[in-house]
Amino acid sequence: MSANGQVTTLSPYDQLRERLDDPAVAAALNSLLDHADLLAILLTGLDGFVRRGDEISETLASSVGELRAGARSASIAGLPGFDGLASGAGSVDLPALAASLSELASSLATAAPALTKILRSPLVDPQAVDVLAEVGQALVVGKAAATADPGGPKGLFGLWRVSKDKDVNRGLGFLVQVARAFGRRLPQ
Repeated sequence: MSANGQVTTLSPYDQLRERLDDPAVAAALNSLLDHADLLAILLTGLDGFVRRGDEISETLASSVGELRAGARSASIAGLPGFDGLASGAGSVDLPALAASLSELASSLATAAPALTKILRSPLVDPQAVDVLAEVGQALVVGKAAATADPGGPKGLFGLWRVSKDKDVNRGLGFLVQVARAFGRRLPQ
């Protein structure tokens, strides 16, 4: 920087002011200040983790030793040990698995509002789940019956004959009540 033809250097205060004038730096500092309580908790936890690093590493080494001893006794008993698990895990395509997990996470993030709405709805109420289970069983049985008798009732008289069946009447009555309740919820 020059002033009156002379080269001057910026003081640390001026350098700080220049950086604070940058909107990205100001936004980052505001975000840090908004989350200062979380940062304090994280730093306290990290400090405790670093202070107890030796103890944690000893505990981890001891746990691995116990797992290996358990794996040896399991392999003696005829159960697969770590070697068998490692050879099976070697056949896993890790890049494809990572890509699948990434796609799944993205899909879940996109579907989160809809999933939240469903989970908060009466659809997951135990009574609704019981009804859905019964409907599912009826669909499977009905599909099998329709496959066994693909003709079904023919014409208006065929439907009239089927309507004399008590089970059909109960099912239609249930559907009418569901339609009535659903119609009440629809906007006019």
